[in-house]
Amino acid sequence: MPNIPAFIDALQPEDLAILRQRGPNQVLDRAMVHAFDRAAGGPGEGRGYYVVRDRLEPLAHPDHRRYYLREDVAAAVFAARLEGASGAGS
Repeated sequence: MPNIPAFIDALQPEDLAILRQRGPNQVLDRAMVHAFDRAAGGPGEGRGYYVVRDRLEPLAHPDHRRYYLREDVAAAVFAARLEGASGAGS
């Protein structure tokens, strides 16, 4: 089972900033998929944190797949941003 808090902590600050800027329903580009893999431990390891939502043809090339944040990952990424923002003025 993916450890979402540890994964978020392992993302590079610039990758996390881009992720948050683009929003929870973004299509993850190749650079972001690679950032997820790095944060999760290496090539292909980020697969537990993103999903394919579009219908795939049986022989679809991986470069043609559209990857999105898993809903629970998106909730954690964007909840952390809101919690940080709410504490900023205190």
